[in-house]
Amino acid sequence: MGGRIHGFLGGVLLTSVATYYTGEFVRSNKLFVSSQLQSSRDIIEHQIISHKHGHDKIMPVNKSFEETRRVSILETSKDLWNEELIKAVNWVYSIDWYKFGVQTDQAIMDLTDKVASIVEKK
Repeated sequence: MGGRIHGFLGGVLLTSVATYYTGEFVRSNKLFVSSQLQSSRDIIEHQIISHKHGHDKIMPVNKSFEETRRVSILETSKDLWNEELIKAVNWVYSIDWYKFGVQTDQAIMDLTDKVASIVEKK
């Protein structure tokens, strides 16, 4: 009988410990998840929906560093090539494709309206 009671109490203790540490894990990550959701909501509301760019927000500090000594001319050439490639990719990513699509659609609509008005005049 004593073994059953000890087993039951051990199970209760194990379950309580697992529940407690799960709760602590959830509580410790709650702030991080909340800040990420807030950041995502701000991006959606301010940049995607309203076509505004968050230039008033403080950008994170660039923590990258550069090494001034190069191994060889080949490595220097590779680094320059990679730098130019990264600049090109960042430029493509910086394009507001939604705004570009809206402007292109408007330009096409204006062009078709002009063509339609010319055809109607004839």
